[in-house]
Amino acid sequence: MKISEIRGQISDKLVKISGQKMKRIFYIALLFFYFTAQLAAKEKLPKLVGDGIADDTQAIQAMLDSRETLVYLPVPAKHYVISKSLRIHSNQTLKLDAATVIRLADKANDYMLTNENLDEGDKNIVISGGIWDGNNVGVDHANGDRKGVHPRDFFIGSLFLLMNVENLRVEKLTVKDPEKFGVHIAACHKFTVDDIVFDYNAKEYNMDGVHLQGGCSEGRVTNIKGNTYDDMIALNADDGEYWEVTKGAITDIQIDGVWATDCFRAVRFLSTGTPIKRISISNIYGSYFCNVIAFTHWRFDLTDLPRFEDISIHNLFSAKVTDKELLGKLKREGERKAFSIIGIEGQLFFNNLTISNVFRTEWMPDAAPTIQIQQGTVIETLLLQGIRQTNMTDKPLTFMTNDASILNFFIDGVVIREKNVEQAITITGEGRILHKHGEITVQGEKELNEEIERAKEDIRTNPRKRHIL
Repeated sequence: MKISEIRGQISDKLVKISGQKMKRIFYIALLFFYFTAQLAAKEKLPKLVGDGIADDTQAIQAMLDSRETLVYLPVPAKHYVISKSLRIHSNQTLKLDAATVIRLADKANDYMLTNENLDEGDKNIVISGGIWDGNNVGVDHANGDRKGVHPRDFFIGSLFLLMNVENLRVEKLTVKDPEKFGVHIAACHKFTVDDIVFDYNAKEYNMDGVHLQGGCSEGRVTNIKGNTYDDMIALNADDGEYWEVTKGAITDIQIDGVWATDCFRAVRFLSTGTPIKRISISNIYGSYFCNVIAFTHWRFDLTDLPRFEDISIHNLFSAKVTDKELLGKLKREGERKAFSIIGIEGQLFFNNLTISNVFRTEWMPDAAPTIQIQQGTVIETLLLQGIRQTNMTDKPLTFMTNDASILNFFIDGVVIREKNVEQAITITGEGRILHKHGEITVQGEKELNEEIERAKEDIRTNPRKRHIL
């Protein structure tokens, strides 16, 4: 091989090596400038203060606008203050520690948090942790006519307003003193609301906890604790002009676990013609001022016969409020005695309604029935199963008042206990029952006490060996 050819090959190799090094240097420089720019951008973000005085709205919003998938608010020196609504984006998680407080400023008159695209919609949003203080006493109460006004431009009093979100999770947080609704969810799909504590101190009307509005589907609401001044959970397919931000069917919702001691209702349904379908409610505890479960059209005009399809209510451990201190705050004795544990207004339609495992021990004299169905309602199939009503007062307690039409009525394992069997009141009302299967069992206190004494005597006189299983 000639020397010139060897030199040429060496030269070509050097050029290739040099080119590779240049590429590496270029990419390293590019990464350096990218990360430098990112750090510079972060340095330019407004600083979080968290002293309970300074306005942290811009700082928190800038963190959200960075589009980071996880935005974490560090524990503040005191608490964060915001003066306008925060807007969370798609594919974003906003996380606070359990004890971190974020508070709405005085006279702010705005939502604490909404998703960015209320109309077009967002996806994959998580709001986790913190104590969200709506500062009810510090804001101007929402009022006026909101007809024709976009909910973003008109504060209707909700603490969170989340609309048209797919894959939404709200979890592990406390909602404190909102103006009206706590967690307001409208037309959202595939959502979970879990482990929420409601800490409501100001007593105002329409202070719901979780308020699901028209168009919601495939949702799960679980582990709801505390007290609200209205409904712990509301499912409103239709609503009044003031509140109705979305309208539409509510379908495929599971509610599991509600604990309360001082609120109007655990769960309230509202429809003036739009269907509510495939709803499961289970594990409801506590005492309630009005109903535990209510199906209503309220005071609004009907556009069609409201349809409630495939509704299941299971495991209710509830009674009416009797605590004197609480009653002193409420001062509405008539309503407390008028509203049944499960109340169904007139002019509604149910294809299948199952009510099972309801346990009521009532201490309030002249209390309303356990189940009350008003005139004009039609129920195709009603199943009552495994229900026990125990009346601890000296006045008879009606189990059920029916003024509706029931085509198929199935009764299985329903027992009511009265001190005087002869005074027991099972079913009253002027409604029609076309096909009835089963009967309500009436049990007296004397009969039960006699059986208990026999069991005690058996223990004394016939001791048995203890077996470890």
